[in-house]
Amino acid sequence: MPSSTRHLVLVGGGHTHALVLLALGKNPLPGSRLTLVSDVESAPYSGMLPGHVAGLYEAAEMHIDLPRLCRYAGADFVSAHVSGYDSGTGILQREGGDALDLRPDFISFNVGSSPQLDAVAGTRRWAIPSKPVPELLAGWTRVREAAARMAPGGEPLRIVVVGGGAGGVELTLAMQSQLPGTTRFDLVHGGDHLLPGHNPRVQRLVEDLLAARGITTRLGRRVVEVTGEETRLDDGSSLESDFVFWVTQPAPPRWLRHSGLALNEKGFLRVGPTLECVGRSGIFAAGDVASIEDVPLPKSGVYAVRMAAPLEANLRAAWLGNPLVAYRPQRHILSLIGTADGRAVVSRPWLPTLHSRIAWRWKDRIDRRFMRQFVEADRSVQTD
Repeated sequence: MPSSTRHLVLVGGGHTHALVLLALGKNPLPGSRLTLVSDVESAPYSGMLPGHVAGLYEAAEMHIDLPRLCRYAGADFVSAHVSGYDSGTGILQREGGDALDLRPDFISFNVGSSPQLDAVAGTRRWAIPSKPVPELLAGWTRVREAAARMAPGGEPLRIVVVGGGAGGVELTLAMQSQLPGTTRFDLVHGGDHLLPGHNPRVQRLVEDLLAARGITTRLGRRVVEVTGEETRLDDGSSLESDFVFWVTQPAPPRWLRHSGLALNEKGFLRVGPTLECVGRSGIFAAGDVASIEDVPLPKSGVYAVRMAAPLEANLRAAWLGNPLVAYRPQRHILSLIGTADGRAVVSRPWLPTLHSRIAWRWKDRIDRRFMRQFVEADRSVQTD
């Protein structure tokens, strides 16, 4: 049992850390000082993001108020964009060079990922990344403003979405639902089928749905350059584009390269089954930024949510000097892919393929239940 106050620092306000804060608010660590460092005060919930773009949720419904959540958990909130970490000294760097000398006894990283923007010419300047979410939403605002300025009967806006995973498909359908008849959509994907990792029945259903909505799908093609007017593909063709949304394979924060922590070949933090960084006692990671040794997982909000309970349990165990326990993720997860028309697609190997309003209500209920727990924490802060 700790004999004096010690300091736990959570870096990043992603799904995992939000749930850890909720748990620590209900059952505080003994003798603890708790700090959350985040570059945003309102953390978006990815499960509701396509629905928000499709006009089904207000912004407040899909964002977690992190300062208020910290008050519920008895934590300090530090607003900072972290740009570096020295695992030897425990010092975090704030963007601009200032040091955040928080002196943590334990630290956890839940800093997410973002699409790789440096591998293709022009993407950093011209493409709108799907993460961080504030950048995506700012780009979507520009699209809507451009659509509102269009003259009736004029040339349609030309939007290219790059990346045919669930995120790219949902975003394309959501945007198209808000701009019917005024925008031409092209979805570019390097694989032979959309939704890699999903079963062929779901892949075919979604490809047919996109075609029925007038969205052109270009499979087996890779983008080689993005300019202010076009998106060039590896077969020599090009697509005229007013806006390009980049929803490709995620990349970790570049500052991790200089942290002194063990990274995998893609630059993500290597963690063991306990979510403790390899070779580093007291340093943990979860969510997209973490790569569990010998357990390949997709970068998915579902797994980030499910890492919260084992992370909280192991932070508590480390705090109390107890043995850590292994996290064993499910091999298959349920995917509910919203199609921006009051329906959703159910994707899981043992379930029949279903595209229905019942599936959307199921997804909506799950997402609203997730957010309700933070609303209830907010209310308890207000009544203190």
